[in-house]
Amino acid sequence: MSIVKTKLPIEALLKPQSIALVGVSAKGGGSGAKMMQSAGLFGFTGFVWPIHATAEEIGGRKCYRSFSELPQAPDCVIIAVPAEGVLKIIKEASAAGIKSALVVSEGFADAASDEGRARQDELIALAKTENMAIAGPNCMGIASLKYHYAATMADIPKSTPAGGISIVSQSGGLLNAVAELANNRGIGLNYLISMGNQAVVDLADYIDFLVEDPATSVIALIMEGSKNGRRLRAAIERASPKKPIIVLKLGRSEVGQAATLAHTGTLAGKHEAFESLFKQNGVALVDSIDELIETSALFDLVPLPKGNRVALFTVSGGATSLIADLGEKAGVHFPPISEKTNQRLQEIIEVDRHFNNPIDTVGMPRLLRGDNMNRILTTLLEDNELDVIGLVLGMRMEGAKTHQQLIDEMAKVADQAKKPLVVVSFVGNHLTRHWRGFATKHHLPLLDNLETGMRAIRNLIGYADFRREGVDQIAPIEKSNSLLSDDHKALTLTEAESKIILGKAGLPVTKEAIAKNAQDAVKLWESIGAPVALKIQSPDIPHKSDVGGVYLGAKTADEVARATDLVLSNSIKACPDARIDGVLVQEMVLDGVEMILGMTYDDQFGPMIVLGSGGVMVEIFKDAAVRLPPLSHKEVRKMIGELKSAKLLHAFRGAPERDIEALVQCCVDFSRFVASTDGQFAAIDLNPVFVGTKGKGVRIADALIVPKSHEDTSHGS
Repeated sequence: MSIVKTKLPIEALLKPQSIALVGVSAKGGGSGAKMMQSAGLFGFTGFVWPIHATAEEIGGRKCYRSFSELPQAPDCVIIAVPAEGVLKIIKEASAAGIKSALVVSEGFADAASDEGRARQDELIALAKTENMAIAGPNCMGIASLKYHYAATMADIPKSTPAGGISIVSQSGGLLNAVAELANNRGIGLNYLISMGNQAVVDLADYIDFLVEDPATSVIALIMEGSKNGRRLRAAIERASPKKPIIVLKLGRSEVGQAATLAHTGTLAGKHEAFESLFKQNGVALVDSIDELIETSALFDLVPLPKGNRVALFTVSGGATSLIADLGEKAGVHFPPISEKTNQRLQEIIEVDRHFNNPIDTVGMPRLLRGDNMNRILTTLLEDNELDVIGLVLGMRMEGAKTHQQLIDEMAKVADQAKKPLVVVSFVGNHLTRHWRGFATKHHLPLLDNLETGMRAIRNLIGYADFRREGVDQIAPIEKSNSLLSDDHKALTLTEAESKIILGKAGLPVTKEAIAKNAQDAVKLWESIGAPVALKIQSPDIPHKSDVGGVYLGAKTADEVARATDLVLSNSIKACPDARIDGVLVQEMVLDGVEMILGMTYDDQFGPMIVLGSGGVMVEIFKDAAVRLPPLSHKEVRKMIGELKSAKLLHAFRGAPERDIEALVQCCVDFSRFVASTDGQFAAIDLNPVFVGTKGKGVRIADALIVPKSHEDTSHGS
């Protein structure tokens, strides 16, 4: 994957030491004035210079008539004028040596008009020529609480604490919601970035900056889509091994699936491409603003766990059932408590009973007695079979003496603990008063409600797994020359044509050849051996069985001859205008679990690999896993593990174990083939792929390749 882009002076945009503002009303109203006011809200000590043709000062700040009158060239210019005046100002700013601009103005591509799109194209060209980092247009601005800088229209409460979480959002309104919730919860933020149209500086650029920013420990994204999926993928692949990324992806319910002739296209669409990217890179995909904030705060405050084994304790027996239920729903693993730890807990709590996990401490009084809380924490922290320790309480907005006592005990050990320690509340909306800021001050996360808290813990464990396993080392992929003749570039390939290409790539296709008539079919049957499948071959009949173009299990010469004539006559009758190449005589695979392996093409990310239940089951259950190629052996095993049909590959109900390793190798080889031919094919459908018994390998019994048309071969740069 080749991602080429001139390095922009992003630091001038995101960490300016001086700014100029164009479009500030002399009366102090409007977006320009709000931008200027925000500059002083969080203690910005740099220069702030409003540009105005007639005003002497605005808001107590001296005005200048032009860039040439400024004491020096500022790092960034904030532009809040009507769209038609923006380009002129950009040119003047560049001539004055200004390296970056933040364009608030609407009326570019956001206007959805030819004029607006043309204006944005001109802005992009101008930025490229002048090498300016331009944020927006149509954005609410940028703030950094750690660097005490703001040029934003976002409603960030002045009391919002500075911290390590940086937010990049395509939605200005949701950025406001994040700021409000973080402030209410006392959770520290660094950058709050509104991307706007991303005409020049895009999401990938912001990620590249934040991963190297020492004041940012967690990168949180609110995104609808991506201008360039390949650049986004490269940025995430660079960033995720260094810092956690949490994403709230909007628009997941959109159908967004390209219509193709392959089954594969029904299994993967726009959201699946993003989801695949996130899965492969340890990115936490969250469902709400609350989960975004809770997960980000958890990442910001605790060390990464060494495994997935969670122990939670509480003061109510009934509550342990709720914890277990919601934990299982979220994918949190509660292992049994070891005998040694069980005995210690019994001694501390003074009860003769076996403790399950989640742990019922048999009421609040026992937990509060003497130094029991500290002893329980020490016992659980010393257990090498536990990785995350937490206390679950029905916390109160106004606080409670008993809760304060327990949590203070946890806070004493939180900084020194080598495992994550967390507090989770059964209910939400309780931390906005008494507990505001406690978590940040004491490095002890207070998760706002049980359901969101369980998902945040799962997200933490998932990223820790990714970091611990490391990034897969995959051998470089060499791009292949076109495998298609001009005659084929706009046509669906037949199964025979498809398998010739796949076979040359080293994929395990069946033995087969094309017969023009019944006599040829019998000769091929004699060389292949019984039984055989007979399939019509036509680029105009992709789904052969629908027209009676398939006959399975022919065992004798007479049966082969009759079946060949039947397949030909059925197909000609059903599709009289179809081009008929002949009948494929193919070895029958007599045993194996049917899987589907395929590729569908996403306009943003390129090819996506799909693995799932094969045969007709693919249409009924849509049991599939999706990833972006190329794939490692480890990643393919994860895909198989996601499938409901994975049970069929193991010794299920007396059936023999299947050749999973051969399936894994086939998927890896297929993914490398797909990556090497990126841009040549719109879809590939291998269905079914038969997985034989262990040691017997896999066979591709049917295949369909749909080339990309001449008009649709662009796939990023």
